[in-house]
Amino acid sequence: MTTRYPEFRGMMPIMPTTVTPDGDVDLGAQQRIVDYLLDCGAVAIGHMGGASEYYKVAEEDRGPIIQTVVERVGKRVPVFVGVTAMSVKQTLKNAREAYELGADLLMVCSPINGTMKKTDLLKFYEAIAAETPLPIIVQDTGASSGAYSAEFMAELAEKIPTVGYAKAEGGGFLRKTVDLQRLTGGEIQIIGGAGGSHMLALLRQNVKAFMTGTEALDLHGAVVSAYLAGDVDKATDLYYTKVLPYLAIYNTNSRHLLKYMLVKRGVLQNDDTLFPYDTAPTDPLMLAELDLVLDRIQNDKIALR
Repeated sequence: MTTRYPEFRGMMPIMPTTVTPDGDVDLGAQQRIVDYLLDCGAVAIGHMGGASEYYKVAEEDRGPIIQTVVERVGKRVPVFVGVTAMSVKQTLKNAREAYELGADLLMVCSPINGTMKKTDLLKFYEAIAAETPLPIIVQDTGASSGAYSAEFMAELAEKIPTVGYAKAEGGGFLRKTVDLQRLTGGEIQIIGGAGGSHMLALLRQNVKAFMTGTEALDLHGAVVSAYLAGDVDKATDLYYTKVLPYLAIYNTNSRHLLKYMLVKRGVLQNDDTLFPYDTAPTDPLMLAELDLVLDRIQNDKIALR
């Protein structure tokens, strides 16, 4: 069976929200990140996901950020926008705004506070689907993540025609990916997440697109491109010798280190996260270790071709 909507093959990064040292949203830096992602071969670009610190973005800043990204992308690739909020009413408002500003897809998980039963979660997605005609990416995270079984996600796809994609990265996502593909007959596309963890395992399960952060998109893309082109040895070598070494450090504090890596690569000028801060800045000893890994990745240009 073919997928319900066009299939993505490659990287679908989720952008960070860039801020000035004074804490204001930096729209110019958002444009620079878009340029970097397109240069790295992104097949779609997203914003207002977890890596965007969406839960700390002021309501009045959402529109300008989304508009900036949509205009900078200029229809070269699809733009997807996370619309989840603390309330259903705000989520619906976010969905309308994203649609009106030119987003191509919506990404939706359950709110990060409070839990919903499966019946309530189904109504939640039905309400979002009724708000806009845009395809929906179901993300199995949020406070109700325990309800997102493969069977429930397949039920969403069956009952809501605009559910076309699932980003499976919650608990047991490897097994869930296999079960969801079987239950939906491949009608919806499964997109890998979890920051690039277990990327090879997902590729072996016929996952062809991945949503990660932006910190090493060329490297992530090189793994996926090599694998999809049939060069499994190259993909395996890149993943185990280049991706995993930095991820081992990166995953200890990804909110800070995502922007730190973009500064190191010359894409951003500062690594400030949105206030209030989720975590303290990374320990300098850990940064020194990460720098050694990143220098090896940066200097080994052959591996990325």
